[in-house]
Amino acid sequence: MLIAFASLVGIEPVPLADLVKRVESSPLDAIEVNCGPTFPPILDASFGGHLDVDDVLRHGPGPIEEIFAGSGMTITALAPMLNLLTPDESLRSQRIEYFEKTLSAAAILGVPLVVTYGGSPYGMWFQGLPGVHQPHPSNHVEASIRAFSQIFEPLATRAEDLGLKIALETAPRGGGEGNVAHSPELWDRLFDAVASPAIGLSLDPSHLVWLGIPDVSDIIRRYATRIHHFDGKDAEVLPAALARQGILGNSWWRYRLPGLGQLDWAAQFSVLREIGYDYALAIEQEDPILTGLDGVLWSAGFLQGKLLPPRNGGTDGRLL
Repeated sequence: MLIAFASLVGIEPVPLADLVKRVESSPLDAIEVNCGPTFPPILDASFGGHLDVDDVLRHGPGPIEEIFAGSGMTITALAPMLNLLTPDESLRSQRIEYFEKTLSAAAILGVPLVVTYGGSPYGMWFQGLPGVHQPHPSNHVEASIRAFSQIFEPLATRAEDLGLKIALETAPRGGGEGNVAHSPELWDRLFDAVASPAIGLSLDPSHLVWLGIPDVSDIIRRYATRIHHFDGKDAEVLPAALARQGILGNSWWRYRLPGLGQLDWAAQFSVLREIGYDYALAIEQEDPILTGLDGVLWSAGFLQGKLLPPRNGGTDGRLL
């Protein structure tokens, strides 16, 4: 199992070469590289995030390979966190074009996976008003699934042609634009709509905690063949705040680093071993108490202590 981290989630933005140098002697093994227009340029860069996708397409993998050479680090995924279902048609076209370029860049770099949101054309509340069932004018699930199918069917085919996988981040907020890929019920709908095995999950168990979805281990078993990437993030429910706000409040839970929340990470690793997953666990830094790269490094050390010994003396992950 590779212990990785998302390069621009709660981390001070520095050029990729500097970031690799900072972590190469740490418990971390790899980086999920955030890139694309939803991330700001770093210093005087002409591109968003940690990777100039156009430069990779023009000049090949050489400059990125040089950054990682001798570091002991690798790239687990490219992660342009985009809502490809946005209702703004012009913006949707731009984002789809960028995502297609990212797929091509991943293939050139030998990175097997691209992570993004499932997205939403109706914001976070596409499922409608709480307690109001279909049919109801506030419920846009059917339209959201149709939009997902229209956009991701050709992207899945492109990923298959390149020998890649697409992993859908499972955060309900979806970067503030909503995310149709945030619950088991919706995952089933999406996988029915786009049957390609190239489409799967970047499963983040922290969201299951605050969404009140029980038995994370059983969820992992049920979606074993669709887990392409696994996020290292935890959550903490604050009972006193919940008692005052109810579930419609906005501060009765908070994200935590693995080791500081409610999940049993030894159990997580055990069930991941059980289903045959041995690729990457990528820490996402959204902890309000132990912040920044220092928090990521501490959590990486914690997770290393929970890892099971390698099977048969080595890795047996599906994506490696």
